Amino acid sequence: MKLPKFLRRLLNGRQMVLIKKDFREMWYNPVVRSMLVVVPLVFVVLLPILFMVLANLLPASSVSGMEQMRTLLSEKQSYMNDRQSLFYIYSDCLAPMLYLIVPLMTACVTAASSFVGEKERGTIETLFLTPLTTREIFNSKVLGCVGLSALVSLLSFVLYAIVMSIGDILLGVTAFLADPIWLPMVFLLSPALILFGVLFMVLVSGRSHSFMESVQICGYVLLPLILLYVGQFTGTFRLTVLHYLLLGLLIGAVDCVIWKITSAHFTPEKLLR
Repeated sequence: MKLPKFLRRLLNGRQMVLIKKDFREMWYNPVVRSMLVVVPLVFVVLLPILFMVLANLLPASSVSGMEQMRTLLSEKQSYMNDRQSLFYIYSDCLAPMLYLIVPLMTACVTAASSFVGEKERGTIETLFLTPLTTREIFNSKVLGCVGLSALVSLLSFVLYAIVMSIGDILLGVTAFLADPIWLPMVFLLSPALILFGVLFMVLVSGRSHSFMESVQICGYVLLPLILLYVGQFTGTFRLTVLHYLLLGLLIGAVDCVIWKITSAHFTPEKLLR
């Protein structure tokens, strides 16, 4: 597998060998492979298509319960019929959460496979006997997980953009194409969440004894994100471009702190417990 050019510039030859080994082990693990391929496809392709089809099958007006759901729309969307309203609410209130789960989940899964999986396979001792320093091992594993998760997230967004653009055209709305929240979400908040997910898994890797145990811990990371969008879906508040910018900057600042903590505590003694 040929690694991205930016990774080849950041890392030396020994680190590149380690990253390739990690990628190969992730690919040959059916659980990891399915969570990196199948789950993103479900969230960014199948569910949007399902909503698009449902919206097209509904009658153009007088859908039961739509009056209550219309309270989630602003005056700018008051012209929409029920089909358009349903698709817009999905795009504005639910789809961002489903998309953000992808970078956070892929980061946690790749980090769990790279760090905890190494312990589970009994190869962590061998790794520390190689010419790689502890710092090189930490940097190569973190950057490898971040790079792979970023690639999966970017491809997921491209697929999502294609599907939602088709939905916009078919339903005659601008639910996705004119929504500015995706710029800070994709290029600021998503990378910040990826780094947070990887570093979080590094923090808990010393206490986890199996890959599946680490994956279950991912649920604790996803919970705040889900609660954030539940509040939006119930109409308590609306997330704007400014909110996404602030969230991205806040999580980026938290990442800097966690990076220092994890790199300082990444020692063979703690991983070999």
